[in-house]
Amino acid sequence: MGVIFVAGSYGVGKSTLCDDLSKELTIPAFSASDLISKVNGEQYGVNKAVKDKNTNQDILIFEVKKELEKYPRILLTGHFCIFDKFYCVEKLPYSVFEKISIEKILLLEADSARIINNLNVRDLKKYEFKHIELLCAEERRVAEEISNKYKFKLHIHKMAFDESDLQKCCKLLSEEV
Repeated sequence: MGVIFVAGSYGVGKSTLCDDLSKELTIPAFSASDLISKVNGEQYGVNKAVKDKNTNQDILIFEVKKELEKYPRILLTGHFCIFDKFYCVEKLPYSVFEKISIEKILLLEADSARIINNLNVRDLKKYEFKHIELLCAEERRVAEEISNKYKFKLHIHKMAFDESDLQKCCKLLSEEV
């Protein structure tokens, strides 16, 4: 029992898929940024810059523990890497992932051009292809490192952005749920 961590770059479809997975698998879903925001008051919408990533991770650990006291298993959307204010990729502290009781990781990926389009529509903000490419590559690399280090099961799913995403991810997660 614990956290099914649904990870991926900004704009890959984590929230939408996670909401659908929550309904289908009857597991409550939470966003790491929402759990953090309700404590520190920061809003992460279009502005992806984080003021204090280390304090935020401490908040996340505490908030996830509170949710796990209420529910035996939760879905949690989040990132392994984030942008700083200059669009440089920053890895989040590895230790946080051990401390939030991850059972398994579902890493969502998509073509960078599709992610950029999703972000342009959602955030009304232009992102450079090279920044998104780098973020996606680092997100995968770090997911693999953390999976190996802490022995978390890692599933990687390439988003099609249709109903097959829910079906395939439910199958992946139901095999072990």
